[in-house]
Amino acid sequence: MSYHTGLATFVFLYVVAVAGASAQPAANVVVTPVAAGQERIEVQAVGASRAERSITLFPEAAGTVEAVQIEADQMVTAGEVLLRLDDRAEQVAVALAAVQLTDARRLLARYDQAEGSGAFAPSTVDEARREVELAKLELEQAQIALDDRTVRAPFDGHTGLTDIEPGDRINEETAVTTLDNRQTLTVRFSLPERFYGQFARGDEVTLNTWHGEASARSARIERFASQVDSATGTFPVEARVTNTDDALRPGMRFRVTASLKGARMWRLPETALLWGDNGAYVWRVQNGKAERIGLELIARERRHVLVEGPLEAGQDVVSEGTQRLRPGIQVNIVDADRLDSYPALEAQREPSDRS
Repeated sequence: MSYHTGLATFVFLYVVAVAGASAQPAANVVVTPVAAGQERIEVQAVGASRAERSITLFPEAAGTVEAVQIEADQMVTAGEVLLRLDDRAEQVAVALAAVQLTDARRLLARYDQAEGSGAFAPSTVDEARREVELAKLELEQAQIALDDRTVRAPFDGHTGLTDIEPGDRINEETAVTTLDNRQTLTVRFSLPERFYGQFARGDEVTLNTWHGEASARSARIERFASQVDSATGTFPVEARVTNTDDALRPGMRFRVTASLKGARMWRLPETALLWGDNGAYVWRVQNGKAERIGLELIARERRHVLVEGPLEAGQDVVSEGTQRLRPGIQVNIVDADRLDSYPALEAQREPSDRS
């Protein structure tokens, strides 16, 4: 074969190859427009709860218990009597002070009736008025001492357990019971210091109990600590949760989940993201042709991914039909709804050649 004949053959084969490539049919693909998305960062912590108002009740005076009206976990109203001490001496003191006040007022009334007659010196009248005021104070003091013999609920709430029985001798340091108003609970938890300043009062967090029986609750952040704990690198946060159904209890521990919005990025169907030797990429459709675009995967969501890369909102990326794609190949965009409308094919057996 001569040189010219070989060269002519090579040119012919090259032209045939180019013609075959140009004749490659367009690939059928389904595309999805690029949409802007935003990463959501979830921060989890363990929180402990306490009642919005919670106290331990102590008596104001020492004495012998006369009556106990405390049932465990009983709802009581403000002012309701919970415990009485023996108050006979205090009742006598109140009655005596009341008599003394009556006598002082009667004497002052006699002086007032004789005012202007000169029968009594002005200093005597002033002394009578002073005795009335002193008698009033003594009566008030006796009444306070009598009231101190009774322990009352200072606010609406649920009582706790008590070990006190009638006849017991108690003093001012004896704990009578606890009282909790648990209509709302305060949950305290700690967050890493890198999130300081990224949450604000009123932000919502989610609470889950560890036993898993109660459903998730929404709570709102109320307070932040003014300092970061240098030993743990965290800062305390308090959130408030409504407990009108009375399903939660003070002292419960919760799994606290707080969400933050991260940087904005591109949101694509997970089927559009592919992986190659150089990392993640997608096929973008430009002017009817496929173009390979390298991306960086940031986060995964349900059926979607968040990525960073040279994309723009509204551009079409191939979400189905990526198997036949090559750079520069022509594509035929197919409506995904039409793919689902094709009738199902029934399997048929080929006729046998046997007679």
